[in-house]
Amino acid sequence: MWLRQLPLHILKGTGSWRLPISLAVTYDCEVRMKVNPEGYQTHWHTDEISDDIATSPDTAFIFGWWDWVVRVSAAENGAKRILDVACGNARDITYLSETGCEAWGVDPSHLQLRDARAAAQESGQNLHLVRGVAEFLPFKPGVFDSLICKSALDHFVEGDRAMRGFASVLKPDGRAVVSINNMTSLSVRMSRALYTLYRAVWRPAREKHFHWDSPVPHQHTYECTYQNTADLGKPDFDTVDEYGVSLLWGLPGWGRFLSLLPNIINRPLIRGLHGIGRRLPRMADVCVFIWQPKPVSDSAKPSTAS
Repeated sequence: MWLRQLPLHILKGTGSWRLPISLAVTYDCEVRMKVNPEGYQTHWHTDEISDDIATSPDTAFIFGWWDWVVRVSAAENGAKRILDVACGNARDITYLSETGCEAWGVDPSHLQLRDARAAAQESGQNLHLVRGVAEFLPFKPGVFDSLICKSALDHFVEGDRAMRGFASVLKPDGRAVVSINNMTSLSVRMSRALYTLYRAVWRPAREKHFHWDSPVPHQHTYECTYQNTADLGKPDFDTVDEYGVSLLWGLPGWGRFLSLLPNIINRPLIRGLHGIGRRLPRMADVCVFIWQPKPVSDSAKPSTAS
């Protein structure tokens, strides 16, 4: 058995993906958590997100490519056992399970896991869903080939502790695929400059909170950027690769402008900008980092002397 007995609770499902009872961790997350459970988003749901970016061609593009890059990166090198930390509705691991991977998901929110359970039952996929937090992953070291953490770092309480946990549960040659909304993207920087101009010339705008405004929404603990995410991973990981996804998504008026163009024009434009963002992740709307755990130093290995 490769689950570590931590004070977290596995949600045992029904049907084709019921967990063996031998894998169950018997303590309740909210009662026996080592830290204050109120610091964790145990009841959060995506319905809380108020997204004022209208549906547009670039919105469809960014989420489609983001999903594709993360899934392909996680499944590289023949990964068989994959963990999605803060898995939400488990959309990514449901897809990966369909390709033959052993898929595990961890999330602190019972509401998110409820949706994930429903999706697993509907798809007939064998997902293992665990209620827990990224900072205290309930697994033994070195059991996963690949790990996904997608648009979730800015919900964590202790990012550095989570990184240590990520590195621990991965095999030495495993991959962590960590992706973020980049809050220092070209789009965010230009948008915030425009917000300043709006407020200077239009009084009602001074009371309005725009999409890319600081401070971050209440669901987030901080703003993820290319640089602070790269720095967060450095102590525990070596960088294998990094990508950007999309450019100018969310810029005021940009999505509406694209919607007015015929597909024969807006699609090459969106793809061309994505090509720039892919090569310049600091400027891109989304950053995807591919990391490998740092080798354990000789000094960190346990002594075998009698």
